[in-house]
Amino acid sequence: MKVELHCHTSRYSACARHEPSELMEHFIRAGYGAVYLTEHDAVWPPEELAQLQRRFPAPRIFPGVELMVDGSLTQHIVVLGTSDEEYLKIRHDSAAVLRKARAEGRLTILAHPFRWEGGAGVLDGPELPDALEYHTGNQDGAAAHRSLLAALRLGLPFLNAGDVHGSDFINRFWIETGPELFRPDDIRSVVLERTYRNCIGDLSDAPPG
Repeated sequence: MKVELHCHTSRYSACARHEPSELMEHFIRAGYGAVYLTEHDAVWPPEELAQLQRRFPAPRIFPGVELMVDGSLTQHIVVLGTSDEEYLKIRHDSAAVLRKARAEGRLTILAHPFRWEGGAGVLDGPELPDALEYHTGNQDGAAAHRSLLAALRLGLPFLNAGDVHGSDFINRFWIETGPELFRPDDIRSVVLERTYRNCIGDLSDAPPG
């Protein structure tokens, strides 16, 4: 199953360039089976997400959030499968975010940890994320290699993700899962059991990382 783990829309992320409906049309053409909407420090209300899913029966549209944590501009944790606004209230404590997500069975990913200086600081804390982003639309090759080395050192999975901010980010980096994802939290067991593979598409006109 072709899955996008990290996607922003102009509905809730000021840095995104396209409305959800426009992005979904691109995801459909590219053959995605599931997309996680992970807005910056904002969660989709369940009723709005359900309305979007009714309009686009495929791909499966799952909730998530990208949190700027510990008062740092560079440390970002993606929590998949949640629409819980409580995460927004505790985002200044990355350890609390990670503990809450683990207790609820949510997958946590350290987003583009080496895109900026200090972005991997969470890895020095008392709680570790479940996985690290590897190749993304916003992390260049050198930074991706540093992510790989950090993941191997810590024994954590590493994941490709589009970090979609516009349609030109789609079909660049994604994962293919062995099992099909039926529920938002199915992704956690897939990643922890490593029944997925990282995929790279056509990068000939990719946006700058």
